[in-house]
Amino acid sequence: MLTAAIILSVVFTSLGFVVTSSNAKYILSGYNTMSEADRAKMDIEGYLRFFKRFHIALGTSLITGYLSLSFVNMNWAGTFMIMYPLLAYVFLIAKGNQFYKGTKGQKVGTYVGISILLVVAIVVGIQFRSGLSNNEISLAGNDLEIRGGYGIKLQKDEITEISIVPNIPPISFRSNGFSAGDFSKGTFKTIDGRMVKLFVNKKANPFLLIRTKTDEIYYSSDDVSSSKLYNEIKAWRSR
Repeated sequence: MLTAAIILSVVFTSLGFVVTSSNAKYILSGYNTMSEADRAKMDIEGYLRFFKRFHIALGTSLITGYLSLSFVNMNWAGTFMIMYPLLAYVFLIAKGNQFYKGTKGQKVGTYVGISILLVVAIVVGIQFRSGLSNNEISLAGNDLEIRGGYGIKLQKDEITEISIVPNIPPISFRSNGFSAGDFSKGTFKTIDGRMVKLFVNKKANPFLLIRTKTDEIYYSSDDVSSSKLYNEIKAWRSR
C-alpha cells in the first residue's frame, strides 16, 4: 500500500501544477463545461491559486499522514489513504464555490457534487469497516462456513486436506476481493499463477490452510488461533 500512497501523493501534487489558466477551460472539471458567459462570472485566477495550494497540501499531507499512521496501525493508514482524499475534495468543492458569482443553478450543482462525494465516503467507510475485521469460521452440521466479506460455505466432503502453514503464498494481484491494512479477503492470484482464496489477518500467523478439490483457502484471525481451529475442524471432519 505504500506504493499506492506514493502514487496518489505524486498525482495530487502534480495536479496543482498541471492545471493553469491557459488550459483550465479544457481540463478543469466543471469549468470546462461552462458557457463563456458563466466562465466570465468566475474568478478563475483566484480559484487556480487556491486549487494549486490545495493539491500541493493534499499530496504532501497524504503521504505524511500515511507514513505516520503506518507506524502505529496499518489498518488506520489504509483507511486514511482512501477516506482523506474523498473528504478533502468535499472541502475543495465547498470552498471553490466562493470563486463563482453566477446563477443559483450552477451553485446547486456544487451542492449536488458535495452530496455525492459524502455518500461515496460513507459507503466506502462502511466497506472498510467490514473489510478491516476478522472473518469467522462456523461449523454446523456438514457445513463449514467462512462468514463475512467474500465468505464461502463448504460441505464436509469437499474438504480434502487441512494444515497449518507459516505464510501465505506471494501474491501477484487481487482478482476479486478486498485488501487493505492487515486484511486480505477474496480471490487472489499468486506469483506462480495459482488462484487462491484468502481470509486472512496478516498479523495473525500461522495460517490455516484448507484444501478442496478446486480451491486453496487460507484463513487467520486474531480472535482465535489457527491451531485451535485446526483441532476443531479435524474433530468435526471425523464425526
